[in-house]
Amino acid sequence: MIEPTKSVLPETEARTPDDPDAPMNPKQAVLLRDLCDKTGAEFDASLTEAQADERIRALQDERDAR
Repeated sequence: MIEPTKSVLPETEARTPDDPDAPMNPKQAVLLRDLCDKTGAEFDASLTEAQADERIRALQDERDAR
């Protein structure tokens, strides 16, 4: 068996954003909608990938603090 020459990163770490204004991806949208439903926050479908990541982290922190 041939060993990989590069480390294998999870999909989210392996991706490099080509466009900082790219819309959130479908996985982010599903997770964000679920977190918004659970925390009572408003879901914003217009977020970029970077904004969605920040919002997801904030809502997870809020949920975990309860």
